[in-house]
Amino acid sequence: MGSQNSFAPSNISRTSISYLLSLYPHTISEFYKAKLVAKSTSKRSLPKGKSEEAIGKEVEAFLKLDRLRYDSIPAALRDRAVAGTGLKDESKAGGNVKRPKKKVKASKNDDDNSSVSGLYLEKDEIVNLMDWKLKHGSYRPALMGLIRSNENSLVQSTTNTAFSQLQDTLSNAGDETFPAAPLETLTGPLRGVGPATASLFLSIAPYGISSDDPSSGVNNLNAPPFFSDELFNWLCLDKYKHGYASDGSGAKSSVTAVHKIKYNMKEYQQLWEAARGLRKRINQLPEQKEGVESVEGDGRIFSVLDIEKVAFVIGHLDISGYEDGIKRSSVMKASGDSGGDDTVAAGAAVDSTGVVGRRKRKRG
Repeated sequence: MGSQNSFAPSNISRTSISYLLSLYPHTISEFYKAKLVAKSTSKRSLPKGKSEEAIGKEVEAFLKLDRLRYDSIPAALRDRAVAGTGLKDESKAGGNVKRPKKKVKASKNDDDNSSVSGLYLEKDEIVNLMDWKLKHGSYRPALMGLIRSNENSLVQSTTNTAFSQLQDTLSNAGDETFPAAPLETLTGPLRGVGPATASLFLSIAPYGISSDDPSSGVNNLNAPPFFSDELFNWLCLDKYKHGYASDGSGAKSSVTAVHKIKYNMKEYQQLWEAARGLRKRINQLPEQKEGVESVEGDGRIFSVLDIEKVAFVIGHLDISGYEDGIKRSSVMKASGDSGGDDTVAAGAAVDSTGVVGRRKRKRG
C-alpha cells in the first residue's frame, strides 16, 4: 500500500487541509454540474445542445451565489460593523490588507436609511443564503417560501439582536461557550429558520472590530460553524473514509449504519464542539519543516469557513481532482522531484477557474 494521507479529524495535517481547501472551487463547480445533469436526464424533451447550454448558465449562477455566501455578504456585514463603530476601514500603516474602497451592497434593500445599526442581515440576503443552502444540499422548496414570508424589518431586528448576543458571547468567553442564545433568537420569530439555517447566518458575521485595528474582524476565527451535512458526516458521524493512499486505497470509516441527521440543537452542539476542537488542533500545529514542498496557505490560521469547505471536498472526493493530485505527487516522489512524506499538494493545484493542474514550484 502506498503512503497514506489521513482525513481523520484527529490526524489530518495542515498540508492536507491546505490542499483540500484549494480543491473547493473545482469541487463545488463539478458538484452542481453533476446535480443538474442528473436532473436533466428526466427532461427528454429538451434538446441536448440546449440542455448543456442551460446547465452551463445555471452552474455560473450557482457559483455567483457561492461567492455571495462566502465573500459579498460577509463583506457587506463587515462594512456595517465598521460603520457602526464610526471607524474608517483602513489598514494599519505598513500593512497589506486590502479592503473595498466603496461600501459593499449585497442586497437591494441595503441602504443608509435602515433603522437598525450595527450588524444585521437584509431579507434579500437571507433569501440568497437559503437559496445557496438548498442548492448546496437537499432542495426543500417549502423552506424558501417560508423565508420569503418574513418582513425585512423583522429580519433586520432579529439578526441584529442575534449578532449582538454572539458578540457578547465571544467577547466574554471566546469560543468556549456554546452560542445558544443567538441561535434561539434566530429560530424563534423568523419563519423557515431552524438550527442549521441559524448557524449559517452566524457563521458569516465578522467580530472583533476595534479602534486599534478596524481590519481585525475580516475573518471571525471563533464564529460558530455552519451545520452542513458534509461537516457533520465528517466530524460527528465518521462517515467518510479516513484517508487516501497513493495506490488508490484508503482506510475505511467505522460507520456501519446509516444515521439520518435530525438538524436539532443537540446535534448542532455536537458539531460545534467537534469543529472547535479540530480548528484549535490544526491552528496549533507547527508549520512545515524545511525540505518539504510548500503549500499555498501553509502557515495561515484556518477559519470555520475553511474547515467547512474542506469537509465539502472530503464529502465529494470523487469529483474533487484529489486523486489526480495524489497520482502526480507519487510520480514526482518516485522520480526524486519532491521532498518529505506529507506532500499532498505537490502534484496538483486548482486555479481560480477551478481547473486541476500542475502546481508551480518555487525557485531560488
